[in-house]
Amino acid sequence: MSAGESRCPQERPAVSAILVNWNGAKHLRLCLPSLLSQSHQPLEIIVVDNGSSDDSAKAAKEFGVTWMPLGENIGLAPALNRGAAAAKGDLLLFLNNDMRFDFEFVAALASPFPGDSVIFATDGMQYPWEGGDPVHTATRLAKSKIRGNATELVPGLYFSQEPATEVTQTFIASAACMMVRKDLFQFIGGFDDRLPLGYEDAEICVRAWIHGWKTLFVPQAICWHRVSASTGSRESVLLNFCGIVRGRLLFSTKLLPFRYALRTWLVSIAGLAKDVGRLHGQLAKARLETL
Repeated sequence: MSAGESRCPQERPAVSAILVNWNGAKHLRLCLPSLLSQSHQPLEIIVVDNGSSDDSAKAAKEFGVTWMPLGENIGLAPALNRGAAAAKGDLLLFLNNDMRFDFEFVAALASPFPGDSVIFATDGMQYPWEGGDPVHTATRLAKSKIRGNATELVPGLYFSQEPATEVTQTFIASAACMMVRKDLFQFIGGFDDRLPLGYEDAEICVRAWIHGWKTLFVPQAICWHRVSASTGSRESVLLNFCGIVRGRLLFSTKLLPFRYALRTWLVSIAGLAKDVGRLHGQLAKARLETL
């Protein structure tokens, strides 16, 4: 089949979309309609709930999607793994609940997989909820902060966002809109359950790269994201802080050369001393528990 020919619906891989939710009923009511109207079928939608106390269950029922209540907040990576274990699709689509999606979003993310058996994941283009310049594009790894938009992965390693108009290989996919091949995801054991919030996407993409699999950025897969809207409360901010600290330590110790792991641990210990010195009690306690 040539690139210009249309693919019959029955030839399309089955996709399971997995959203982890925690007190996000208002987000679900804005997110789910754009998922239900996707051009790609079959599409299963699973909402994994981390012990919500709002009316999230009612919101999921309103749209007729699969509701998977866990009864407690077990963290992001473990909840994603629970959803993946229950999913029926050949491709797994991990999404944040504070997003909306272009009509062809799922189809665009799924399109590269049939032609290349070493694709592990695909990643989409994220725009701010209200529009504007992209907030997530193709990522590149660097040893120095040579670009203004570079983000520190661990001390001494950075990744930058770079424009892309064609499908291109990328460093990592964002767990906010990441599609993976289910058989490869299962083969490497899914997300690391020790990551409660943060670094789950970087960790699994690097493991996939070590296995010789690649991650692609697909700019035609467009979505809009209320960035950090689902982690805006004081409790969520503290959980996010703990997740980043733990994620850095685990990621560097597990997957990076010793010099990066050592530097990451030293920086984290120095951060603890600084928190204590500035009387940032909650942050110091959270950092100490993580260490």
